[in-house]
Amino acid sequence: MRRVALVSSEPIRPAMGGIGVRYLELARRLPAAGFDVRLLSPGAPEEAAACGLDPAAVETLRPGALAAQLADRDVVVAQGQRANDVLLETAHLPVVIDLYDPWLVENFHYFRSLGLDPWRNDHATWVLQLSRGDYFLCSSLEQRLFYLGFLTALGRVQPELAAADPELERLIGIVPFGLDAETAPRRPLLEPKRPGERRLLFGGLYDWYDPWITLEALDRLGEPGVTLLLVRNPNPEATPQRLFTEVEQWCRKRGWWGERVRVLDWVPAARRHDLLAEVDALVATHRPGLETDLAMRTRFLDALGAGCPAVSTAGGTIARLLTERGAGWVVAPGDGAALATALAEILAGGPPVTERVRRGRALAEEFGWERVLAPLVAFLADPRIDSAKERFAFRPPTVAPPDSPLFRLRRWLRRRAGRGS
Repeated sequence: MRRVALVSSEPIRPAMGGIGVRYLELARRLPAAGFDVRLLSPGAPEEAAACGLDPAAVETLRPGALAAQLADRDVVVAQGQRANDVLLETAHLPVVIDLYDPWLVENFHYFRSLGLDPWRNDHATWVLQLSRGDYFLCSSLEQRLFYLGFLTALGRVQPELAAADPELERLIGIVPFGLDAETAPRRPLLEPKRPGERRLLFGGLYDWYDPWITLEALDRLGEPGVTLLLVRNPNPEATPQRLFTEVEQWCRKRGWWGERVRVLDWVPAARRHDLLAEVDALVATHRPGLETDLAMRTRFLDALGAGCPAVSTAGGTIARLLTERGAGWVVAPGDGAALATALAEILAGGPPVTERVRRGRALAEEFGWERVLAPLVAFLADPRIDSAKERFAFRPPTVAPPDSPLFRLRRWLRRRAGRGS
């Protein structure tokens, strides 16, 4: 039996983001495929036990001690900055680098508030991981091509590999987020709807989204009974909240905050389907850009599986699938009138809406965990260190100009003000 270690950069606990949910699901499902699995995360085993995992199969991740923690493992799957520790401390093990979340590109959006430090760190991290990993996971065809370009630039895609494996399946596999074949019975989560209330769920609001088109559409609908729900980030100290703050200020000036626009606390992962069952549609809009092109918006997969109508702006994998399958509604970026029309159609209901929801469920069935994990399972069953990387791979330096003195002063003042508040 292959002994697998999973290294999550996020603690496994009831209230967690997509990374934590992904590694919780891997820890649950890989044993059924015949693997002895140990999960390492920054959190305590007791927190993971609250999610249904056996505490004996969970350890608190200890950077600097990974060689001992992983001494009895045959292969490691790692994600995020924690994968650096794995690569630097356990050179004897095959390492799967999980790139399903293109966080280097996401963090571009924090440049104005954080400066170039995240870029320096993230770029150097990707150079290390893509030059040293043995197998890579991504979420979509769009991501696969992007990462293959990066891998080619680092010497990982080279003539010997292409000759032996023309489709490069032994180098990188598409392993998106998966869905349960069946979900737990629904339990009430939100307070009962007010008379005539209809609810639209946006979800977590990150700086690469475009909530303004959704707010415009909400205004165009002209129905005060339609409520937009945002979800508060559980880690505001680690995730800049510039856009969330701007939306709150805008809504307060119009008297919408707490009325037409309401904020929920982060919903435990096990209850996210209960939330989707209590809203009339998911609407999450974004701007055009590289992050959008590469993103795999997992909230949409959950919505399709739950039979919740889904509306997106064009761009990226999910919008492409919704369009190709007629499984949802896709409008042009910035077109508030078109978005309002789509939402009005959903709220009116009828056979066209029912048909799109049915197609959405059919699409969701293609993302069952057993199916999406197949490339990873194949590698874990026969893990190998890519010996060619020692001959072909290289690590170019990460170069970035220094932040300006004025920016550094402003950043210092913001941090000082934050400590004093």
